[in-house]
Amino acid sequence: MGQRQADTLAFKAKWTWPGPGALESGLWVSLEKGRVKGLVREPEPGVPRLDLGEGILLPGLVNAHCHLELSFMAGMIPPQGDFVGWMESLVNLRPNHGPEAILEAAYEAACFMAQNGVALVGDITNTGRVQEIFRQAGLSQVSFFEALGSTKAEPPRPDLSWNGNLVSAQAVAAHSPYSVPASRLRRLKSKAGSTPFAIHLAESEAETQYLSGNGPLGERMDAFLLQRGVIREDLEIKSPTPLTHVLSLGLLDKNTLLVHGVQLNREEIKNLASTGASLCVCPRSNLGLTGSMALVPALLEAGVNLALGTDSLSSTPDLCLWSEMKSLMQYYPGLKPESVLTMATLGGARALGLADHFGSLAPGKVGEMAFVPLSKGLARDEVLKALVWGEHEGPPQAVGGKLPV
Repeated sequence: MGQRQADTLAFKAKWTWPGPGALESGLWVSLEKGRVKGLVREPEPGVPRLDLGEGILLPGLVNAHCHLELSFMAGMIPPQGDFVGWMESLVNLRPNHGPEAILEAAYEAACFMAQNGVALVGDITNTGRVQEIFRQAGLSQVSFFEALGSTKAEPPRPDLSWNGNLVSAQAVAAHSPYSVPASRLRRLKSKAGSTPFAIHLAESEAETQYLSGNGPLGERMDAFLLQRGVIREDLEIKSPTPLTHVLSLGLLDKNTLLVHGVQLNREEIKNLASTGASLCVCPRSNLGLTGSMALVPALLEAGVNLALGTDSLSSTPDLCLWSEMKSLMQYYPGLKPESVLTMATLGGARALGLADHFGSLAPGKVGEMAFVPLSKGLARDEVLKALVWGEHEGPPQAVGGKLPV
């Protein structure tokens, strides 16, 4: 079916969730040139409109942490709760695939996200080769160019450009405090300036033992890193835990995006909250690689801005944020559904520095949305619960500034 762009159009579903604190029934979302014009009870005369029926309309999702370049590794490393073993398999398998296979798998994975209602992705890259794929799939993206070791993969300067309502940005990332020396971490954060800066942190017990210098898992990680040319003494470790180490380096502020945080304790969570940094949780990857997950209830209570990510197809079965929401609810069934939904929308947009354009349905924001069919007759207090628990009556779909011809 062909597509044409309409200058002005309106969408409605039985329910509309514009963002935190709001759940409306029978509300039209009016778009103009692909941006939200307003939320109204009745569109202006002559405006093309589409009533989607039973279900919920909400902002396009934000996958705040992904490694699209690793999509070719889908199903190759079954999760076994062994983080160091997974890293060993990853580095052994990754060189065995050519660029065509990598790009083909990346395109398929990007299209899957777009079709499932994702509008914006925070993607970790070592090469930048998949940036164009996001545009081809109709996704906005922030590509975090990830630095490794003392000199490898120096990220380019941060940049951002718009092509219509698609944004393409490049940003700075460091792999982790166990793979990048402290002096380089400081330089990378300085290079990022007032733009987002991402780093994997406190993902596994092996990482915390390695930084503290104690424990058998830390010894396994040390042996693995030595084979990769990383010497512990060269990392200039300033403090015995991942969080206190990066705090001592001055890396955390409102522009910093930490990823995982599985090993953060309650006292560290308070310290993290005081910095204004964001944290992205990747539920299924975290459970598969470590058997655990960040203390999400404590993080929310402390006021940390939380985002949701899938991680890569080397550690999770698919790039479905709806499944991540369900997994998070299963692990922490006492969470408020709206808190989880906010992580997958506005929380992610904030973490990527693009909350002025994504994450909620407000005038002026990008009008890419998701629609999810839900059961007929749900009470108001049942709607968001059904949504995040995956109790859908059909597949989620992307809707927005395009109408079928």
